Parts: sequence; structure tokens; C-alpha cells
Amino acid sequence: MKVFVIGIPNFGMKLLWRTFVRGFYKALGLDSPYSAQEYGVDWTKQRRKCLNRDNHTCRACGTTKSKIGKNPSVHHITPRSQFNGTPREMNSLDNLVSLCPSCHGKFEGRFTDCSVEEFVEKVRYENL
Repeated sequence: MKVFVIGIPNFGMKLLWRTFVRGFYKALGLDSPYSAQEYGVDWTKQRRKCLNRDNHTCRACGTTKSKIGKNPSVHHITPRSQFNGTPREMNSLDNLVSLCPSCHGKFEGRFTDCSVEEFVEKVRYENL
């Protein structure tokens, strides 16, 4: 027997709750407790290191945290799906770059086989 709450099946409540929690933490500029499950236990630390290295600025267009209104996104140059459960390599600073939401959407899945500096050079060239 399925339990319904406000017309939503019980199995959908977990997804609804996770979405709410992520949005709440994101609004506060914090990492969701679900981040470690998806990105590995070192994600939060590596994300902060990347943001500090990049001065909380989009490496593609130079937009700052204050102009964005929150921290830039931290982008995996080589996609997470290609790492088969090896979070240390996946979250290596050599694979992470700070991007504003606009640039993150524009360059997601592109230039996946290069270093951070090569990625930044290619992205800046395309932004001209």
C-alpha cells in the first residue's frame, strides 16, 4: 500500500526532500549534505580549494562572486561519469575550474581532455 502525502506518492517524497534541502543549502552558499554521496568525501574540501585558487572568480569571463551573488560553480573538466568511482582523481585540482553559471552551462561537456590552463585558454578564446 502506497502512502500519499498531498497527492505525492511516498517514493517521490525522498526526491522532493532532497531537492528542497539542496536548494536551501545552495541559497545559503553551502554544500548540501548530499554532495559527498555524489561527488566523493573530499568534494567539499577540493571545491573550496578550487574557489580559493581562482579567487572566487569565473576563469572564463572574469565575473566575480560579488557580481554573481554567490560562489561560482566548480566544473569538472573531465566529466564525473568517466571516473568510475575514483573521487580523488575526479576531484583533483587539475580537473576543477571555477565558472559562473552562464559559462558553466555554455562549456559543460566541452574541452574534456585538457589541463585547467588549456581549458581556460580555449574558453576565453571562444568568449572573445
